Amino acid sequence: QCSEDMKWEAEVIEIEKKFILKSLPQREPDYIFDIDQYYYKNSQGIWERARTYHNELLGDRWVHTIKKSVSKGVNLEDERDLSRQEWEDFIKKCKKPQNQGRFIQKRRHVFSHFDLKWEVDEFLSGYSLIIAELEIPSPRHRYEIPDFISQVLLLEVTGLKQFSNRNLSLPLNEL
Repeated sequence: QCSEDMKWEAEVIEIEKKFILKSLPQREPDYIFDIDQYYYKNSQGIWERARTYHNELLGDRWVHTIKKSVSKGVNLEDERDLSRQEWEDFIKKCKKPQNQGRFIQKRRHVFSHFDLKWEVDEFLSGYSLIIAELEIPSPRHRYEIPDFISQVLLLEVTGLKQFSNRNLSLPLNEL
């Protein structure tokens, strides 16, 4: 099934802050997910992403996403759940050389802090990198960086394309 035929379950504005950390926070996360994430460029030249979330207690979930940049740190996000078969079909598309398939693997540590969630991604794709992401409800939303993050914080990288997950992913033909 091609993206042109998909009916989207949700289209939302994602406002995200991103930070590089020197290590994982010392606080115990609320939960942890293992994530495998694939990308490919469709026939319209748009990058599509599918990811699987795996958690020992919650099981597996597969999600398809197309993000469109609106401004620095702000994206329009079209997202829908996938069946296992749709996930497997997506991976097959990624493996076609003309689709420029890419892959990234990471472990997501999720921390609640007041009304917000900090997602700390530990990248497992052959290099050492830890990025914390915080989604906020509006561009003017005031937030504080909690101690468990500030103690390991190196640099804010919001809006720097070099730190997008797609740019951090590796070409499938190099794996």
